[in-house]
Amino acid sequence: MLTDFYFNIVTSLIYEKTGIVFDGKKRYFVENRIKEHMEEIGTTSIKDYIYRLKTDKEVLKEFISKITVNETYFYREYYHLKALSKIIQDEFRSVHLRILSIPCSSGEEPYTIAIILSEVLGIHSRFEVIGVDIDKNALEKAVKAVYGRRSVYKLPSEYLDKYFDKRNDGWVIKPFLKRKVKFYEGNILDKQFLNRLGTFQIVFCKNLLIYFDENSRARAVNNLYDLIQDGGYLFLGHAESLSRASSLFEPVKVEGSIVYKKPAEDEDEW
Repeated sequence: MLTDFYFNIVTSLIYEKTGIVFDGKKRYFVENRIKEHMEEIGTTSIKDYIYRLKTDKEVLKEFISKITVNETYFYREYYHLKALSKIIQDEFRSVHLRILSIPCSSGEEPYTIAIILSEVLGIHSRFEVIGVDIDKNALEKAVKAVYGRRSVYKLPSEYLDKYFDKRNDGWVIKPFLKRKVKFYEGNILDKQFLNRLGTFQIVFCKNLLIYFDENSRARAVNNLYDLIQDGGYLFLGHAESLSRASSLFEPVKVEGSIVYKKPAEDEDEW
């Protein structure tokens, strides 16, 4: 059991690195992850452990991987995929489409987006999907692109046949689709990193903002605003809203889903 002093030090490190807030309600979860990690790196002293977190970037990255949530699977939140298809068909059929998934976890969301784009625009169409996450372990899995039954159980069987090869260790994304998706390790609060990614017509940022405090949430939304091209769209998780965080985006209803549109310049000028 951590003292309040050490718990506050560790959660402050998490906040500085990720912007994620862990309060007393998540104390048991954080303590368990600390215990596991201390055993893995072979230390029994909480003082030594915190010193390692502060001085060794790889140790800190490993810990961040342990405390970030990575529950995901293909074809999640189908209503958002219907809205994505509608937006693409109506507005982005004739452009080089770029879509960002942040955080992308172990790759199920960005590969799902690539499947939808292939279905709507055609397998050989020009598009790219970028996945970004702070968890290096999740990204390693995303790059390998091999998934178990739990990850693919909601996919239609025709999509499994069309976009995956079955192997003894699971289902692997076929090369022609894998080439459409790239992954980067990065932080949504790191403005310089995000600037290097370029701009996107559509950004998925689902189930992240709910873990931020008001300050980090505002920074994240401002960064996303700058990433999205005029007239582009932001998708959030079903439990998330920008109503209190920002008035930069206009909420619009597409196929029964609420998504957030960045106004074009001529829409702002009255």
